[in-house]
Amino acid sequence: MNTVVGQAGEYLTAGFLINIGLQVMVSPTEGADLLAFDVDRYWRVEVKTSARPEKEKPRYYRFSTTQGSRKKRRVTSAKCDIIALCALPLRRTIFRHVNQVKALNVRVPVSQFVEGCERTTWEAAIAWT
Repeated sequence: MNTVVGQAGEYLTAGFLINIGLQVMVSPTEGADLLAFDVDRYWRVEVKTSARPEKEKPRYYRFSTTQGSRKKRRVTSAKCDIIALCALPLRRTIFRHVNQVKALNVRVPVSQFVEGCERTTWEAAIAWT
């Protein structure tokens, strides 16, 4: 994925988080792209962006939930709390708690990226334990 696509996903996701009432900043730390704050809590958010549906399965978006350019490592709770999966062409993001994501690649059906999915999946992700 190129840097422009990744940045577009980060800023789109930041906009959704601001829209649901959080303060957001681009993270200066390795391992999380955004920091999201409410009154007394913060979350480290790693944004994964997909620029198009899968070629073989066009009803799905595929996200690599790894970090590192050479040696791929699964994103873990040591560096982030929430993984944001941004389907750039749809202008939608869904959120998952990092401990919900076990695979190095995640496939999400296009049908999950619906209006309001940002708020509902954010609330589910931060409630997940």
